[in-house]
Amino acid sequence: MRIFFGLLVILIVGLTACSQTTNKSHFQSDKSEVSSKITFKKINGKAILMGKSVKIFNNRLNEIEEISNIPPQIVDIVEISDSLFNDTKEICKSFWYVKVQGEKINGIVNGRQVFEIQNSNQDTSFTVEGNQIEILTTDFLGMGVDYNGDLMGCPVDQPILIKDKKNNYFGLVDLIQNEYSKKASWDNEYPYFEIRSDDGCHDKIKSIIVDGTNITLKIHREFQEGENDYEVMLRYENNRYIAEYLNFGEIKYE
Repeated sequence: MRIFFGLLVILIVGLTACSQTTNKSHFQSDKSEVSSKITFKKINGKAILMGKSVKIFNNRLNEIEEISNIPPQIVDIVEISDSLFNDTKEICKSFWYVKVQGEKINGIVNGRQVFEIQNSNQDTSFTVEGNQIEILTTDFLGMGVDYNGDLMGCPVDQPILIKDKKNNYFGLVDLIQNEYSKKASWDNEYPYFEIRSDDGCHDKIKSIIVDGTNITLKIHREFQEGENDYEVMLRYENNRYIAEYLNFGEIKYE
């Protein structure tokens, strides 16, 4: 119960900050009605935009362009809608509209394809031979675990980003799939490495060990009724970062 309560506090605090910024107060379901009433809150942030197909809308939510097969890219967040939008009967499909600016992209997009970059609370800024490296978490701008204090339990992806000054790298971390990564993600073969904090578990990086070009993260995971420890190795090669689970420790139940 202690772990579960602590997890809920972490989730609610993290998501409340986003809620306060965007005044996410109600749902809208009819697109024509939303386009005449929707207002946006100006913010100054960055995010990673990704999706097999990204639709770009104008201020009246009319589609002006659809871009397919674009690689994940860093964009500036300019504004976020003041309400949720949902054109299906599934609550977990809800999202906020987000105005973004980036290379060849300037307009409004579906927040389910936007992951706002956070200042990580994991204490993960470190230096290797004069090279500053940061590990940053992201906040999904679709319906997630918590909404206005209610536990929704909607599944979310939580990819991390690495900022590496020496290699001029700022992006996602590709994940090598193996037996340990499948255990860690409950067989969800997500292509990027995640540090999770949701209603299923909470990950905390306990230490970072550097050996040459290899960076090993020792991570402690808390579940609702248990905990375990595991290790993930990061390395930079071929102009990208790659993560590989080295193990996934036995879960100790309370």
